[in-house]
Amino acid sequence: MPDTITKRLHVAEKGLPEITYRDREIVTPEIITLIYLPDSPGPVNGIYPGRAEVEGPSRGARPGMHGPPRSCIWFYRKHPDFWPAWLIDFGAQHRP
Repeated sequence: MPDTITKRLHVAEKGLPEITYRDREIVTPEIITLIYLPDSPGPVNGIYPGRAEVEGPSRGARPGMHGPPRSCIWFYRKHPDFWPAWLIDFGAQHRP
């Protein structure tokens, strides 16, 4: 496994948008962890971090759906369709 650079940022006070993940749950970002691969020459699919983890309070995305009170969603740059645009920008702003 390649060496990584991990940045864990507390963002609860920044007022970042909620994330609706695959129409199943909505997470309000409190902590964002960005994992960068230093050997990567540049962005893949326009995304700099190899992975992003968004943690925070969660709720079901539709009426009647229930889920855990807190959740962590993982985003991988090999699957760019699930990344919100603001998270891609956030990852580019905080790259090492």
